[in-house]
Amino acid sequence: MKLIIENGGSKLDWIVAGENKINTSIGINIFDSKDSIIKSIKDNFSMFQTNNNPIEIEFYTTGITKFTKEKMFSIFTNYFPNSSVNIYSDMLAASRALFNDSNGIACILGTGSNCAYFNGHNNQPISYSLGYLLGDEGSGYDLGKQFLIHYFQKNLSHNTVKDFESQIQMNTNELLTSIYNSKKPKYYIASFAKYLKKYEDDTKVYEIIYSSMLNFLENHPFKYPGFQSKKIGFVGSVAFNFRNYIDIIMKDRNLEYLVLKKPIIKLIDYYSS
Repeated sequence: MKLIIENGGSKLDWIVAGENKINTSIGINIFDSKDSIIKSIKDNFSMFQTNNNPIEIEFYTTGITKFTKEKMFSIFTNYFPNSSVNIYSDMLAASRALFNDSNGIACILGTGSNCAYFNGHNNQPISYSLGYLLGDEGSGYDLGKQFLIHYFQKNLSHNTVKDFESQIQMNTNELLTSIYNSKKPKYYIASFAKYLKKYEDDTKVYEIIYSSMLNFLENHPFKYPGFQSKKIGFVGSVAFNFRNYIDIIMKDRNLEYLVLKKPIIKLIDYYSS
C-alpha cells in the first residue's frame, strides 16, 4: 500500500494510491516537538498502524531541511515499523504535480510562497527564499499583511471597513492586540487573506492583490533566464482563488500557464505513470 501525504503550511492532504478519496486535516508543524508530531500522525493515520501489510509512505512537506527531513524519517519509521519512507519538499510536490517528469517553472502560492525550475527530476532554486519576514510575495501572509496595514492606515473604503469590522467583531485596538499576541502570527495574518477576495471590488484591495501577484512573478519566475519559453505552473489556495490576477499579468506577456488548487490531485497521476 502506498500512502501519499502533502503537508502544507496550514492543511494536510493525503490519499491511498488506487483510491479516489482525498482526505484533508490540519497540517503537521514539523518544527513542533516529537510528541506533538506523533500525536498529529496518530490522529490522522492510526488506522494504518495495525495493518501488517508493508506501507510505502511518500511524505511531502513545507519547511524541509536536513534536520527536519531526518527527524520526520525517524518519526515515521518508528511509528510504522513495517514501512518504507521517503521525505520530500512541498516544492517537489508542486513540480511533480504540475509537470510530472517534464520541465517547467513551478510556483507555490499558499500560506507562504516559493518558486523553482524543475528539470524533470530535481528542483533548481531561481531566487533566494527569504521567508515570511523578508519575502513571501504573493502569499496568503503577504496579502493578509498588506490588507491589515491598509486597514489600520485607513486606506480602505467606508463600506469595506464597516463590513470587515462586523465580521471580525473587534475594534482597531483589539485587532492589533490579537495580532501581536498571536502564538502563530504568520498563520493568523494569512487567515485574513480571505477578506481580500470578499472585498476585491474595493479599488485599494484590488491594487493590493495585483501588486502582490506582480511582485511575486517579477521577483521569482520572471527572473529565470528564458522564462518566456518555459511552461509555468502554480499550486496553492492563493494561486487558485486569485488566478484572475495571475491571468491578467500572464496574458499581458503572452505567457501560458497552469493553476492547480491542490498538488495531491495530480500527484496521484505522477505515481500512476
